[in-house]
Amino acid sequence: MDAVKTVPPPEPRAMLRSLGGEDGCRRLSREFYARVAEDPLLRPLFPGKSLRCAIEAFAAFLIQFLGGDEQQTQSRWWLSLRESHARFHIGAAHRSAWLKQMRAALDAVALPADIRHALHRFFSHTSQYVIGGETLGLPEENEELAIRWKGQQTLDDAVAAIAGGHDVQAIALASQFASRPTVFVGLLARMMKTSRSGLVRFVRNSVERDPALGSARFNGRTLLHHAAGSGCIEVVELVLKQGIDPDIPDSGSHTALYRVANECATEASPELVRMLVRAGADVDARGGVTCATALHMAARRGHLEIARALIEAGAALNIRDKKGATPLQRAINCRRKDVAQLLRNQAATTWRRHSRLAP
Repeated sequence: MDAVKTVPPPEPRAMLRSLGGEDGCRRLSREFYARVAEDPLLRPLFPGKSLRCAIEAFAAFLIQFLGGDEQQTQSRWWLSLRESHARFHIGAAHRSAWLKQMRAALDAVALPADIRHALHRFFSHTSQYVIGGETLGLPEENEELAIRWKGQQTLDDAVAAIAGGHDVQAIALASQFASRPTVFVGLLARMMKTSRSGLVRFVRNSVERDPALGSARFNGRTLLHHAAGSGCIEVVELVLKQGIDPDIPDSGSHTALYRVANECATEASPELVRMLVRAGADVDARGGVTCATALHMAARRGHLEIARALIEAGAALNIRDKKGATPLQRAINCRRKDVAQLLRNQAATTWRRHSRLAP
């Protein structure tokens, strides 16, 4: 096992100031992707009509990397640079095209010559790293960039240790980011997804030491949302006991109960539903683009026991999403026969009960 690296103490944010702060990071990202949009080799890597998500992601990386406002980096999904690029089929030609467009973007934002040169060197080195090249540190021509790069490599190593099952190393590496809540919550979220006891215990201990982590965000979601979606009942229970609002919305206006129904297929799921409802969660809360409830999502995903727990908690059967669909219609449309039958049976039971009570 590799020796654990140490993240050096934070340096002054001279590079961030030279770029023009967080707005400067966004400006550089826009300039770069305006050129990517016209590049015949790079543009096909982004099949969508718009490069908006890529612009936001790169700007958020720059802000986070350069020590900017963490509130402006919460939309990031990837912490590891190598992991974030693994889905692309990129090679030396793509790297050359990327560097050409980045050089043009750096020239366009009118930086001091020494800063532009330092960033040229930085992107040249890190782009080689991203495609699997050597992982040596940066030449210390710019001490701040060299130090921050060591920190990014440590973050990549932490993610790799979690993915590789090296729990002792993962905990040692992740602990070094405890002072950076957004990054730390991202690591804790990855740990909970593994369900490995040592990592889950580390997450619990971290939240016990710092209750503010329960509402800290990564990828627009609080730690509660991540714990609920991962089926990590121990962390959900702890965060709720610490007083977090069980209906706190994520950046998509989804609650933790929605995350259970949409993402969690573990045996703990029904108890998570009951736990959140006991804590005051609105069982019929609607969110997102389609204004769907948790029951809509359980129906769509075919999560039978989650749907049963939601119904027992009083979830409305006939509530409609933005498209006018009920949970039953969602289940039928998605060919979730077991959930559809459960919803039909419950509707029939409800109708008979109301018929007996009718005057």
